[in-house]
Amino acid sequence: MNIRRIEAAVARRQAEWIVAMEPWLSMGYRAAPLGRWLSRRARSGYVLAVVRKRAVLGIVVFQPEFLLGSFIALLAVRPQAAGQGVGGALVARVERDTFAHRRWLYVSSDSKNLPAARFYKKLGFERVARLPGLVCEDRVEILWRKRRA
Repeated sequence: MNIRRIEAAVARRQAEWIVAMEPWLSMGYRAAPLGRWLSRRARSGYVLAVVRKRAVLGIVVFQPEFLLGSFIALLAVRPQAAGQGVGGALVARVERDTFAHRRWLYVSSDSKNLPAARFYKKLGFERVARLPGLVCEDRVEILWRKRRA
């Protein structure tokens, strides 16, 4: 799979399809602010994407140097690419880069997002905390952590 850092303008454009999917849709995310955030993170070098034939199939945004590790702030895969290993490949790339220097990799998911919970468990993440109101006042995030092998 072709995984690469993407430019700010490309990252910004991904917001349109991300906000149309759960859990972002029901949490009230809007394309313009998310696009600006994606653009800023891409300029810092913290946005990776799976690209096939110039189309972005999935995107991951990470934050390095977070609690002795890195934090995956956003992971999204286009619905038409679901089940093709795109999300797993993106997480594996962040893992590789993180575990070369750090001990932990973290991610959070909405407590109502059961497919995400199954996905992170399958990848070896352990549930470590409930975080009420972290992203939305009326929602609970689950914090997941994976240890370097």
